[in-house]
Amino acid sequence: MSYLDRSSTVRDGAAGQGRRVLPLGPGELLVEASWGGFMVVPAFNLDVAIGVTRDGVHEAWTTRLVQELLRPGDTYLNAGANFGYFVCLAGRLVGAEGHVVGVEPNPHILPFLMKSLYWNGSIGNTEIIARALAEVPGEELEFHFDPQYLGGGAVRGMPQGVPPAEGARGGLADALWSADSVARLQDGDGRWIKGMGLMLPFTARTTSIDTVLAQLALPKLDLLHLDIEGSEPFALLGALNTLRDSPRLKLITEWSSGHYRLGSPRLRDAFDAVWGHLVGLGYGVRLVQPMLAPDGGIHVSPRLSHETMTESAPHGDYVWIKAEEDPFR
Repeated sequence: MSYLDRSSTVRDGAAGQGRRVLPLGPGELLVEASWGGFMVVPAFNLDVAIGVTRDGVHEAWTTRLVQELLRPGDTYLNAGANFGYFVCLAGRLVGAEGHVVGVEPNPHILPFLMKSLYWNGSIGNTEIIARALAEVPGEELEFHFDPQYLGGGAVRGMPQGVPPAEGARGGLADALWSADSVARLQDGDGRWIKGMGLMLPFTARTTSIDTVLAQLALPKLDLLHLDIEGSEPFALLGALNTLRDSPRLKLITEWSSGHYRLGSPRLRDAFDAVWGHLVGLGYGVRLVQPMLAPDGGIHVSPRLSHETMTESAPHGDYVWIKAEEDPFR
């Protein structure tokens, strides 16, 4: 019996529809999302993959926002593409005439992203860039991440969402929970310290958003989606031409005031510069509330000030839209 023969069906409670979850091999699952797409998911991951596998959706509020903002023929760039959830969603939304760019520097996750495009049927309209976004292309950055908590990866030395444990001594296998590694996740009394990470390092070269669009001969973006663990300001400093040349561009960024308060002076200067540039172009920013209305609608905050974004903004996704394009005003 092959792996594909041993498929299972899970039920989406609201719709009562069956979704397929198929084991492809050790550590790999093929998961059908609630919106109809497919992706290849690392079964060892517990923060992003678990929701997609169990519920068919990752961050339902952000998923709905992407569905609302993208149209057939649009161009979408997602950085921090991971195993491809939003890249696959966008590939179906923009259609054959649209363009999707997924940026993911982690070589341990990149194979899942590449496979997802084939299973999703969106290989034709999607490009993958194995780089880290920054202001300046061509530099090398040191990252680390925990495979169990992919959302906590970061440039080494930057704040991250996963408390560090003793670093992994080898490759990916050594950073997975096992009989050999669990002792590093316990305190002196043998209690499991929940959320502690087994951090695995890797090195990536940088590129900029402006460079990517020039290389792919894309004249503009319609939606820019950044989930890169506090490095968003640096990526946006490398997108000034794109911001200028994309009059209807919307942005979704992960952010927290903690990134600003705990970040380096360089990061704070970058955020301040990006804030001034975006405000000068007419953008306002709102928090996307982590919930959906009973009818599936999105909850967003009022437009936020620089003070809020740097002093009290909670961790979450933020949508930046020009006043004349803002559907939430």
